[in-house]
Amino acid sequence: MNPEHNLLQGLAALHDAIGIHAISTVYRTRAVAGPDTPPDLRLPDFLNGALQLQGEQDPWELRDTLKQIEKKLGRQSGQPGWAPRPLDLDIALMGTLCLENERLTIPDPDIPWRPFLARPLAELAPTLRHPVLNQTLHTIAARFPPTDTEMAPVLPITVRLQNMLSL
Repeated sequence: MNPEHNLLQGLAALHDAIGIHAISTVYRTRAVAGPDTPPDLRLPDFLNGALQLQGEQDPWELRDTLKQIEKKLGRQSGQPGWAPRPLDLDIALMGTLCLENERLTIPDPDIPWRPFLARPLAELAPTLRHPVLNQTLHTIAARFPPTDTEMAPVLPITVRLQNMLSL
């Protein structure tokens, strides 16, 4: 795994395919173990952030584009949810869209419970209202303690990604 390289490559591919309007701070975050994670397994940290795409996107076409980029960077399908992966691109929000089926859920149901989702989203769109909770992203993110030892900003990667937008 080379998370920094994969993140840079993946977002460059996404920018070429669709266009990225804005990128949040990138955070190094401890992996969250699930109920099926082997108890003695040491999971690597993740790099998390949010981005805002240019223009309107069809959620299904966007999902397919994200999966193609993940596959190009070596992600294998069918692995357990806790398994390390080269890149994981998800759709967290699409304005006021609410969609739920076995392949895609928008908004991401973990936004109110995971600071690594809530904080970057709030950074990009603090006044946007969560379409289910009817609360601003700022309000949701503010519920988390300001000093979270599980989450640390990675400014060199953030700057490199944000500079990519001006090229």
